[in-house]
Amino acid sequence: MTEPNRLESLTLHHVGVFDDVRIDFRPIEKPEQDEKKAEIHLFTGPNGCGKSTLLYALANIFDANWKHGLIQNRFRDKESRVDFLFCGAAGVYGVATPSKNEGPYGAFELYINTPEQGCIWGGAQFQQGIIANARHQHRDDSIKSIYNYKGNIRSFQPSNRHAQIKFSFAAFAYSGQRTLNTVPIGAIQEITNSPFENAVSFDNTVRPQVLLQWIANNRAQAALARSDGDTAAADRYDLALRRISDVIRNICDLDVEFRLERAPLSVSLRIDGEPIQFGTLPDGLKSIISWIADLSMRLEAIPWEVERDVFAQPILLFLDEIDIHLHPKWQRRILPAVQALLPNAQIFVSTHSPFVVGSVEDAWVYRLSETATSETNGPRLISGLPSGAGKSYRLILEEIFGVDEEFDVETEKLLDDFYAVRNFVLQDQSKDGELLQIGAKIAERGEEAKVIIERELRQISRLTRREIRLA
Repeated sequence: MTEPNRLESLTLHHVGVFDDVRIDFRPIEKPEQDEKKAEIHLFTGPNGCGKSTLLYALANIFDANWKHGLIQNRFRDKESRVDFLFCGAAGVYGVATPSKNEGPYGAFELYINTPEQGCIWGGAQFQQGIIANARHQHRDDSIKSIYNYKGNIRSFQPSNRHAQIKFSFAAFAYSGQRTLNTVPIGAIQEITNSPFENAVSFDNTVRPQVLLQWIANNRAQAALARSDGDTAAADRYDLALRRISDVIRNICDLDVEFRLERAPLSVSLRIDGEPIQFGTLPDGLKSIISWIADLSMRLEAIPWEVERDVFAQPILLFLDEIDIHLHPKWQRRILPAVQALLPNAQIFVSTHSPFVVGSVEDAWVYRLSETATSETNGPRLISGLPSGAGKSYRLILEEIFGVDEEFDVETEKLLDDFYAVRNFVLQDQSKDGELLQIGAKIAERGEEAKVIIERELRQISRLTRREIRLA
């Protein structure tokens, strides 16, 4: 049975670098006794291979401001469109081909087909053929849930909680940005911004002023609850910030405490007991705090259909190179920490890092530089590979990233020259001097390279029965 609120497939037609490509997002099969963890899909490949394009296309499915989505700029012509499967139901959006009664070509439209209503979004009628591929018995409700979700997040009013509908899922998108700076907080006041504001905009998702106001409010409310002797209420206000601190500790080995300063009224941090302002945080730590804290704030502000831990709510999360400012040690830890924090999330990640790919089990990896397999009269399929947990980084570099070299470019070139001359030396001794000259240059570049050259020269000496070694 199809899991609820889950993206199953994406097909791009004439979008960015993709002519006609499909990716199926298979669920992760875990033993029942395993602790529940987020489902993760990793996009890898060289610059320009379409990693960000895929994330933009996925996020735009849930964008209320779809006419201004990032994917629109990647549409190439009037054939450009994105097909998707969401919990068993098929939908499509793209550049709309107008009917004979409409104006000239050129409008960007999103259209989702249902058997009863035809196109329920975008203003034009389209063929019903796409919906025929739906596999789930509740496909009509599934597609309408996207339509309703987009309408509900547009009209959401945080200050009118009694009139709000409940949400069964939500979608968010972040990039590896560094946005937080210390700014004064005018007062402890209610946040009127919607938790869905810019929620899938990637670079603009984190709202620093709103985020710092939320931290200040939580600190103040927890303090007031404690002064009233209500420790249970204080713990509830502290919960989200405490979970953020736990995640940062797991990733960075740092104890982070969020503090509310009185004069001037502002939010600051203590890291391992030392006071520090947001603006002076290292870029990697600032990036982690920015998007994880923003996500926590949004999750806490949403009226959910099912009452549970807000971090266990079903969400779709799109992360574009969140490892970009992180030390390799932190790159190895960030996805396992997020996977455990958000057990009911479906997470899509773009990355260039072998440390990220090798850090997480129960995930799929999609190599976008590969030639996709062709299907009869249909799009080419890019298949997912099991993630690299349990594999060496050398093997991951070779299998996933197509890098089989061990050294820098110049050292690799010298090694190629060394091995080419070695073949002549094995036949006669006329090039012994040239071989030793190249070998000396390589040995000067580092201890590992020197060990390799000395080993090779010992082997050559044994085979030629003459002593050939570095001075």
